Amino acid sequence: MTELLMRGADNDEYFFAPRVRNAPIKASLTCIEGLPKKLKIYRISGSKYWQLRFYNQGRYITQSLKTTEFEQAQELAKAFFHNLAVSGSYVPHITKSVDLTHLQNQQLLHDVVEEVLSHELEKVHRDEIKHGSYVMSKIRLEGLIFDFFKNHLLNKIDIEVLERFIAFLTAQKLSPSTMQGYIAQARKVLRLLYRKKILKNVPEFPLIKTQPNSRGAFTITEYKAILRKSKELRACTYADWERGHKIWIKSDYHQMPVEMNWLIRFMVYTFVRPGDIRQIKNKHIEIIRSTYLYLRLNLPEVKRHKAATVSLPSAVRIYSALLDYQRSRGYGKPDDYVFFPEVVNRRAVLDIAGWCFNWILNDLDLKAGPHGTDRSLYSLRHTAITFRLIYGGNIDLLTLARNARTSVEMIEKFYASTLSAEMNIALIHGRRQ
Repeated sequence: MTELLMRGADNDEYFFAPRVRNAPIKASLTCIEGLPKKLKIYRISGSKYWQLRFYNQGRYITQSLKTTEFEQAQELAKAFFHNLAVSGSYVPHITKSVDLTHLQNQQLLHDVVEEVLSHELEKVHRDEIKHGSYVMSKIRLEGLIFDFFKNHLLNKIDIEVLERFIAFLTAQKLSPSTMQGYIAQARKVLRLLYRKKILKNVPEFPLIKTQPNSRGAFTITEYKAILRKSKELRACTYADWERGHKIWIKSDYHQMPVEMNWLIRFMVYTFVRPGDIRQIKNKHIEIIRSTYLYLRLNLPEVKRHKAATVSLPSAVRIYSALLDYQRSRGYGKPDDYVFFPEVVNRRAVLDIAGWCFNWILNDLDLKAGPHGTDRSLYSLRHTAITFRLIYGGNIDLLTLARNARTSVEMIEKFYASTLSAEMNIALIHGRRQ
């Protein structure tokens, strides 16, 4: 038999005819004594050399041994396996009782994380998740999750290890909601270890309670003060710059931009998110003048929401004034951006709008809400939804949620949670007819 195997791979009369040139010739597949059975040497019809194939940790390692001699191929295979074992790349079949070396444990964790990420990337290709979600998963898995679990045997993870993991995340001063994101990714690693029969079961993570962290809406009095201040500051130049502070804010925006007042009102009357501001182009907006006067907004997809939304009537007047202003500056075409069209780097738009709005809030001493909540440009969205809940008649939450491109659950959890009894005093004092 040995003499047969030593003969050339082109002797098809001795071997099964392969379907492709690089497919193993079945009769040549040979295990080597003393090595794992998943390591084999074999011949292919496309080469005169012996090949090596080794299945380790969910993937095949293949390479040419660069020899036509059977005995030499065996020795080269043994040397290959020895180097693999010394480097820690070879991890034997793992059970709960196996004691892994630090290097083996780290290599196994690397392979499992890579497999989890490959599954997440497949979800992106199927349009189940956005690429940004994949990037976030990658950052968390290859960051803090890898840093922690590389020092804990993966086949011996239990509730005590997970409690230490929670303590580790807490020490990083992460918010409860961010910690839950890390737990969700770590759970994917544990489930894959369970499927590979490396873990006997998937232990339960300790519960982390999160409180709704609303960014805080403005009252009608505060909102009016913000609009007045946005006009007053147009004649002022911001000079209170710390050394090296916000150096990316160009001198053109050291005075309050004229369109800032329009931007604030536009957000309140259209329910858009700050992230929408940098993406909205004139072609995304259509003025509807029929039974009702409103803007129809066909905005780019955000958070899986694609449907068009409608504005309140006042938004039509605001957008018309803004469009006239942009046209006077040479903009206003369908493909031009509605806000700050001169800014090529659209990520910078949020920086500009955000710092201008903080300038207004700090001047009015409104940056912190009544309960110490830090308020930002996003608070205008909360204000828009809260105003509809208070002044919107009998509007139902489903209609409001769909038009704001969010869910009823989010409305109840983050927006309606900030309503006080006094805000709905008319309902409380009302009488049945």
